[in-house]
Amino acid sequence: MSRKSPNRIAAACIAEALATELAAGAVRHRQEGRTETAEALLQHVRHHRVRAIRLRALAGAEHYRTISALR
Repeated sequence: MSRKSPNRIAAACIAEALATELAAGAVRHRQEGRTETAEALLQHVRHHRVRAIRLRALAGAEHYRTISALR
């Protein structure tokens, strides 16, 4: 039984999009004076941005392994 490998690049793009939307929400909350909520949203922004970086790194490593195996 074979399992399709995850599309890490697509997942990274989704994580970046989530981070961008959350950052916009944090700005709105901060402008409205809700700094605690804005800070909580920024924690989620950081999480999603780091996740995107890790996913892209994994995709790059996977690609490198694939092309190295062909040599």
